[in-house]
Amino acid sequence: MRVLLVNPFQVNLVNKKGRIYNRTWTPLDLANCAAILEKEGIDVTILDANAEQIGPQEVARRAMGYDKVFITSTSLDRWQCPQLDINPFLKTVHALNQVVPEVYVMGSHGTVKPVEMLQETRARAVIRGEPERTVLDLCKNTNLSQVLGITYKNGDQILSNPNQKPVNLNELPLPAFHLLPMKRYYYEVMGPNFSLFEMSRGCASECTFCLLETYGAGVRRKYTEKLIQEVEYGIKNFGIRNAYFIDLEFTVLRKQVMEFCKYLIKQNYQFNWCCQTRFDLVDEELLDHMKRAGCRLIHFGVEAGSDKTLEIVNKGITIRAIREGMKKVKKVGIETACFFMIGFPESDYQDMQDIINFALELGPDYPLFHIAAPYPGTKLYEQVKNDPHVRYSDDSLFPEAIVGRFTLEELKAMTRKAYLRYYLRPSYVFSRLRKGQFRILGNQFKLFWSFVMS
Repeated sequence: MRVLLVNPFQVNLVNKKGRIYNRTWTPLDLANCAAILEKEGIDVTILDANAEQIGPQEVARRAMGYDKVFITSTSLDRWQCPQLDINPFLKTVHALNQVVPEVYVMGSHGTVKPVEMLQETRARAVIRGEPERTVLDLCKNTNLSQVLGITYKNGDQILSNPNQKPVNLNELPLPAFHLLPMKRYYYEVMGPNFSLFEMSRGCASECTFCLLETYGAGVRRKYTEKLIQEVEYGIKNFGIRNAYFIDLEFTVLRKQVMEFCKYLIKQNYQFNWCCQTRFDLVDEELLDHMKRAGCRLIHFGVEAGSDKTLEIVNKGITIRAIREGMKKVKKVGIETACFFMIGFPESDYQDMQDIINFALELGPDYPLFHIAAPYPGTKLYEQVKNDPHVRYSDDSLFPEAIVGRFTLEELKAMTRKAYLRYYLRPSYVFSRLRKGQFRILGNQFKLFWSFVMS
């Protein structure tokens, strides 16, 4: 049996629908799946069309001769915030259907809308949730009724089997980086020789806007020894020098992060990394160890500019805690990327102003302003569905925004204003130049311009 795993080309650096940044990042879930299949003696190949920048017809040409193809609509880094424009994915699936006997789709879109995605793709089955166990089961079992975690068609009926069991992260083999074009991955604000790693999966918070269906319930972690083994494998075998730990709340496992940092400090690798967490999950001792261990950047979801909005979206943090956390991060000298969201159902014009003013006050190195997307599978999606005063901006499976108080055009104008007001300040440009980050500043300007013009 020959199996192909595909990550489709997203075409644009920034999608116009939702202004979603399409990163050239390691499809870590496909690397996990491939490693599991290899361990079972199955002939497997990964085609990262996004990294190679090849379209549907070339993907289909390369897929000829394979028995099964698994294609993801969202690799692991996009499980939480999937693309809203699924046309590039659908075009690739349809091209594959012409040349491969069995095509399976996976990702967040199929997890939350399995029946609709089965109909749209005409795939043999849709994988719901984490793919690793299910991909192996589909390769070993020809009877779809025996495979957990899938939705499929049987005659005129569409059937959904029970959910798959959660993946034990400590049982995963080393990711199959050798099947990926590792030199192609990069992060504009970190640099090349880049990869993703994962210490935990899931989230302990319950924000109304976050899509967590693909992760399953709760937070599962890898042992520190397992994480160290994977990082060393990447550094020593593939020359990885920059990385992003893709956990949703990296420092929620404080003790483990401290153990990991102490190990990195002792080894003194030429290894820089970033992560994502919350401002109320950092402290000075932890941040000091992270900095010494090579942490250069932390992503934080700030979302709002007032306690009122933070409470409405169930963020579980206050403006004061965010301020205090930012002071600690700046004191230790780690850069910050902060995410702000506009366009919640309750938001008015003052909320928009509060967000811009709070961003200016906090002074993150890389603020990003997004329109709140009502992803199916979130509390926000259900809220809009039941609120007569607001509606989805379009009638697609994955709508772009919430409209009512503001039109979509007004929401886009507000985000554009926020970007221009923040990034075009002479003080901001000078601060970046003073750090001597000319290459990074150039990459950042390209990305900034794509966001503003999309």
